[in-house]
Amino acid sequence: VIQLERQRDLNQMPALLPSTAQDSNSQRLSVAMGQSVTTLGYYLDFSDVNETTTSPSSLVSLTRMAFVSAPGSTDGWPKPKGIIRSLPVLTAAASAEGFINSKHDIDGTLRQVPVLMSYEGKIQPAFSLSALMLTSKNQVASLVKNGTETSLQWGNRKIPLDSTGNLLLDFRSGQPAFPYFSAHAILDGDLLPHSLQGKIVLVGAWAIGLGDSHLTPSGRALHGLEVHATVIDNILGGTFIVQPGWGKGAELFAILFLGITSTLLLSRAGYILSLVAMVVVTVGCYWAARQLLVVQGLYISPFLPILTLITITSILGLLKYGIEVRKVQHRTLELLDAQDTVIISMSALAEIRDRDTGDHILRTQRYVEILARQLRKRKKYAYLDETSIQLLGKSAPLHDIGKVGIPDSILQKPDKLTEAEFEIMKTHTLIGAEALARILIGTDHPEQHDFLNFAQQMIISHHEWWDGRGYPYGLRGEEIPLAGRLMALADVYDALISQRTYKHSQPHEQAREEIMQKSGSQFDPDIVDAFIAKNEEFFRTSQLISDRIKPEIGSGTFQGHSA
Repeated sequence: VIQLERQRDLNQMPALLPSTAQDSNSQRLSVAMGQSVTTLGYYLDFSDVNETTTSPSSLVSLTRMAFVSAPGSTDGWPKPKGIIRSLPVLTAAASAEGFINSKHDIDGTLRQVPVLMSYEGKIQPAFSLSALMLTSKNQVASLVKNGTETSLQWGNRKIPLDSTGNLLLDFRSGQPAFPYFSAHAILDGDLLPHSLQGKIVLVGAWAIGLGDSHLTPSGRALHGLEVHATVIDNILGGTFIVQPGWGKGAELFAILFLGITSTLLLSRAGYILSLVAMVVVTVGCYWAARQLLVVQGLYISPFLPILTLITITSILGLLKYGIEVRKVQHRTLELLDAQDTVIISMSALAEIRDRDTGDHILRTQRYVEILARQLRKRKKYAYLDETSIQLLGKSAPLHDIGKVGIPDSILQKPDKLTEAEFEIMKTHTLIGAEALARILIGTDHPEQHDFLNFAQQMIISHHEWWDGRGYPYGLRGEEIPLAGRLMALADVYDALISQRTYKHSQPHEQAREEIMQKSGSQFDPDIVDAFIAKNEEFFRTSQLISDRIKPEIGSGTFQGHSA
């Protein structure tokens, strides 16, 4: 595109541009470079697309610098696939070349840069190292490995590297870290004479749009020129960050020590102490690593020790949580068993007074659960979860507990009750509700309140009618608690199909018809619909839990009344 636009300009304005110059700016720049000691940057490409423009032997750096290393010392280094160089007219005028590649860690932060790389079997220097070595008469360096430590020996300077030729950077503080001069100021001659003489000057652009931005550990972003300047500054000043050979061993020791210590401590300590210990040790690891870095220039990563501590703390926390959950579940089961024992004991009181109550309690409990599960299929009753259904079922045995307060002369009377006697019989709902109210006041366990509330609602309202003609309060419609509406149908169905001292039992079909006729008057229509859908299951339940002793009608023995 640029060449086409330049050709267009040449055709339109031939008087303004010299006809003999194909790229006058590059030619003039190459002349200026040839008058000084310069190095050019190139890029080593690791992608699958090979963009090599020249053979590696033509790299200018090979004619000026030499790197000596033991055989096989670069075998583990990354292998570039190609090279992207500058214009031939510029590379021919340069004193040397160096690669400009950088290396970011997995978190996107620049902590180290490659100083040496191997390209087709030959060691090549980075742009910064190439520029630095051009300032010295000594242009031979040796790559030395001593055990687990690797260094570049250049004259009397020992540059610590990692096993793949990377240098840990010691960034300068302050912004900017190095003096900058704009191209405008230099071309206009605004600088003092000889202000750049004897200096290593890096020339380039750092516009944000170039994308040449690198995040440092301090959170500051640097462009590529300043990264190369930092490398030169570290080597000249000898301010290196060293990752010692024993660093990996120290990290491993810290991991094992923290792992064993934290396991012993956290397995016995409580939650607060464990949390405080984890925070203190984490801060301590970070502070120790930072002090080694700032004071001694030694880099030992605290990441793995801290990660070990957090992992162990998390695992032990989950184990403790699991153990506590099992304890809670065990206590809950014990509580439920105790709750069931109390229910059976209380319902046994009613059974002692009224022998018709025994299997009636078991059947109505199942009926209530069947109705509630069927109702749950309707959107209106979607709030009925399994826990609520079980609580409703457990409440059922207590629905007639108030009968313990009714005199035997009424409760066991074989004949029809007088109006006055029936009024006394109706008070069993209030007696039972009052007894549950006293228990509610006395319990300190919130989980018991749901059950007792269901039971109290069922006791006091299971004789209320949908049209308001029931007792004790004459509630109508949805004023009647759901627990009472469920028990109302279950209680009547069981009374209809059961033989009592004062009546014969009815067939299931007759009982079903009678309940259907009372839909909307005595019973909630929704609950009647649920009953119709599950009436066969009602019948099977009545057959499965049948009365063990059939009372003799009019015998006067174990007689009772369904109110």
